[in-house]
Amino acid sequence: MSEGSTIDNHHRTKSLKIWFQALLAELSPRASFNEFTFSLVQGDASFRRYFRAQSQNESYILVDAPPDKEDSQVFVNIAETFRKQGVQVPLIHKVEHEQGFLCISDFGDTLLWSKLKQAQSSNASGTDATLLYHEAFKELLLIQQVSTEKLPLFSEDLLQREMELFRHWFCEGILNLTLSDKDNKILSLAFDYLMQSAQSQEQLCVHRDYHSRNLLHLEKASAKGSVIGVIDFQDAVCGPFTYDLVSLLKDCYIAWPLAQVQAWALEYRELAMQQNLIDIDANAFLKSFDLMGAQRHLKAIGIFSRLYLRDQKITYLTDIPRTLSYLYQVAAEYAELNGLHVWLGEHVMPDVENKILSFANRNSIGSGSKKDREL
Repeated sequence: MSEGSTIDNHHRTKSLKIWFQALLAELSPRASFNEFTFSLVQGDASFRRYFRAQSQNESYILVDAPPDKEDSQVFVNIAETFRKQGVQVPLIHKVEHEQGFLCISDFGDTLLWSKLKQAQSSNASGTDATLLYHEAFKELLLIQQVSTEKLPLFSEDLLQREMELFRHWFCEGILNLTLSDKDNKILSLAFDYLMQSAQSQEQLCVHRDYHSRNLLHLEKASAKGSVIGVIDFQDAVCGPFTYDLVSLLKDCYIAWPLAQVQAWALEYRELAMQQNLIDIDANAFLKSFDLMGAQRHLKAIGIFSRLYLRDQKITYLTDIPRTLSYLYQVAAEYAELNGLHVWLGEHVMPDVENKILSFANRNSIGSGSKKDREL
């Protein structure tokens, strides 16, 4: 982070606290500002920053979203839309658009990811994890019933631009590959196939970042019985039905045996069919699920690479091998992606972990702040 950015952040943090002090009289007239402590919540790969303002009896999340870089109104609009559908999203106490400040309710800091890691280490059968995923399924079913009338489309152009991140930031940036015309053709054919598959799916409301680090496990269930809080929903679009499901089950931050992932995916298919959201046989569903995952993982690998090369956020590099393994596995399963599978096997897989490790060990790059909440 540059010196100028540090000074600007310090100034905005001070202004945010002054704003909250004035707001507190409205939120909790008997509370004293001096009773509150402020701590930076785990970082953000966007320009947003999050702070927890906490006293002995109350806790709020303060959001610093610079108005020249972030559109807070989109967040507010989607939050209202999701809440009306029954999705468990933070309550927005106040928004100050001119400065780019928000005060929202605090879901705590227990990520679904933490609960899943505990389940993974203590229960090889996956029973505890199944219960956790079923809770996440409940919120996803509600999201997929949200009206898409006012949502932007997950267009072919957007799908393509996401996959191009892999070509530019990972292949050319991280791996330092000089791509030949043949290489580019192999990638482009795979991208086109994945895009066509995505566009052929039922198009419903898509969160776009529905994974274990964007879901909070609540200490107390809500009035409707939900124990999952949903955040980072501001990029919601009308898009492919399987997108959020594969984001959740083929998570860039935690991996499970393929048979277990497929079983969970088919369980969700049954729930969605009961809600009349889709009507598709199991094999076709799993193919759409797999191919959507490949598109998303191309994007994720590109974003992780960009966060390191452009934004000097190093911690995402170690998530690339896991994410790449999903992509390589799917490419091996489908004849239409055979060219991509062979190309990855020849040019990427043999040395990728060593290259990632060499980047991660460079002390000249600061670690930055871990995102946890972007993909």
